[in-house]
Amino acid sequence: MPKSSAQRALVVGAGIAGLTTAWWLERAGWDVLVVEKAPSFRAGGYMIDFFGPGHEVARRMGLLPALERRRAPISSVTSVDARGRSRATISASAYSAVADGVISLLRGELAEVILADLRSPIRHGTTVSAVDDGLVTFSDGSADSFDLVVGADGVHSRVRELVFGSSFVRYLGHHTAAFSVQDPELSARIGYRYQMLTVPHRMIGCYAVRGGAMAALMLYRSDEQAVPEDPAAALRDRFGDLGWVAPELLSAVPQDIYYDEVSQVDLPTWHRGKVVLVGDACGAVSLFAGHGASLAMTGAFVLAEELAAGTDGAFERYQTRMKPAVAHTQEFGRRFIGWMAPSSTWRISLRDWAFRLSGLPVVRNLIRGSVAPDVDGVLHRAS
Repeated sequence: MPKSSAQRALVVGAGIAGLTTAWWLERAGWDVLVVEKAPSFRAGGYMIDFFGPGHEVARRMGLLPALERRRAPISSVTSVDARGRSRATISASAYSAVADGVISLLRGELAEVILADLRSPIRHGTTVSAVDDGLVTFSDGSADSFDLVVGADGVHSRVRELVFGSSFVRYLGHHTAAFSVQDPELSARIGYRYQMLTVPHRMIGCYAVRGGAMAALMLYRSDEQAVPEDPAAALRDRFGDLGWVAPELLSAVPQDIYYDEVSQVDLPTWHRGKVVLVGDACGAVSLFAGHGASLAMTGAFVLAEELAAGTDGAFERYQTRMKPAVAHTQEFGRRFIGWMAPSSTWRISLRDWAFRLSGLPVVRNLIRGSVAPDVDGVLHRAS
């Protein structure tokens, strides 16, 4: 527990991990400053299924009513062909078993709910250019000292690069993009159900969101890890030959799309001196694993809880609790690549076959186990 309100914490990154960390630290008495390199709050993103320990953290924060109001009423998961005809659908009973307790919403909406309940100031358009333990130099040339520096700045963490180096990213061989388009007719046609067109090494997923918009997720295999200079052109090149809604989507790709490589972060030690990492900065699990938002909120809570229990050894205790859950989820994500991005037509057919048989209890249980890694227990602090 901080000895006085004079103890200062810097949180680098205003995503889910950073905002949640700031929320818990300010309520524990820290004087918190958040810096974010983006010029303004980043809304949107892709749809996430929010559950697990992060759901419990959100409950303790009193955020569940606000999250429920933003819940997307996704009713099913359907595989379609190039003409939009259903190939296979997860049965209603199987989907209910998988989605029980899940809040489906856009990643940006989760961040927005946390932000609305945050008191700490946020400096946008700012990141760090040097970190010397608690002495931080910012990108605008100013400098300041802090008792705690939290790197919550994602897979491409600047804090991690400055303090730990840059060799901890494991590329999973794919690129992904997420964006929304305002098209009431297309939104109504897709409806509140997740529909996906899959061909070997490529996938397009779509679902309606509020206000006559439709959100899209695109995923494709790429031997090149580097993100292209023109993401929209890269998407047109990769998906231009597909049918279904691909032509409409590619003609309406916005300039501010979310586009990134699909990677994990495997860092042996998450802390050094007064610096500690949370969320994707130290343990990105990837789009294939999901659960990144849940683990980000969980890590933020566990870090704050261990600091409140005593700053000596708090970072070590935090990592001891969180790292096994992160490693387990990462391993699950690597196994899930073949389910989410099948490499051949027979693998796609095998997945669709599982969808069609999902009404059977044994298959329903298999699907649930395939999409929900077990990370229960991480919130229980050792006495």
